[in-house]
Amino acid sequence: MRGILGIFAAVLAVLYQKSVWNFTAQSDKAIADLLASSSTHPPFAEFETLPAPVQRWLKNSGAVGRQGIKCVRLKQTGWMKLKPEQRKWTKAEAEQVITTLPPSFVWTVKMKMNPFMPVIGKDSFKDGKAQMLIKMAALVPLAQVEGDAKTNESALQRFLMEMAWYPTAALLPYLVWKEEDGTAAEATMSINGVTGSATFHINEQGELIRITALRFKDNGNEAKRFPCVAEIKRQMNVDGFTIPAEIEITWLLEEGPFTWYKFSVHDVEIT
Repeated sequence: MRGILGIFAAVLAVLYQKSVWNFTAQSDKAIADLLASSSTHPPFAEFETLPAPVQRWLKNSGAVGRQGIKCVRLKQTGWMKLKPEQRKWTKAEAEQVITTLPPSFVWTVKMKMNPFMPVIGKDSFKDGKAQMLIKMAALVPLAQVEGDAKTNESALQRFLMEMAWYPTAALLPYLVWKEEDGTAAEATMSINGVTGSATFHINEQGELIRITALRFKDNGNEAKRFPCVAEIKRQMNVDGFTIPAEIEITWLLEEGPFTWYKFSVHDVEIT
């Protein structure tokens, strides 16, 4: 019996390693495709035409007078909760590549729900379309979504909310800005029939303190939009740009706030 169990375990180990290799290869190809399609920025919008809060943020972030950011690579170390009732946090290690023209990203994550259940996942956004894949033990699909209208919209809004890492994108012509008050401005973007908005909250010193958006949390028929809040807890300087170093993501659900992801950023490359 032990011999049979040993053979079974060995086969599972081989399948797991092969699946991880395939997943990594697919992710690497998606990143390569994304970088290959990245192009040079068109002329920027006039700085003076932006809402006053956005002007303060761009000055404070070091984006004024700089060449436009084409790509950001970064790693994240954080903690997740997949459900509000989940008591324990799950550690997550993630990597992300973002291009600003076209607006695209690939985000991959590895985590362990328990010592015997490794989980890998990938979120991507390109040409207005989103893909999401989550696998248990790199073998069993837990969630797989592609081309869903609600997911597309939510991914576009995620790109907007993460603009804190590539602030020169605020000047690109695919964004329409609208000042809400002296400390907030809304950015709206449309691409291939998908439209989304996010609001940037900026204090008098020009510090970006949080970003909010009304997003779909799920993609089912009954899915609703809920406020999603990215709270910037700490900033850092990379190549002269002031960008977020620690962030907490919270959904404001009907039953109350649900902080599902808190993480720090490291190994950032800006080009």
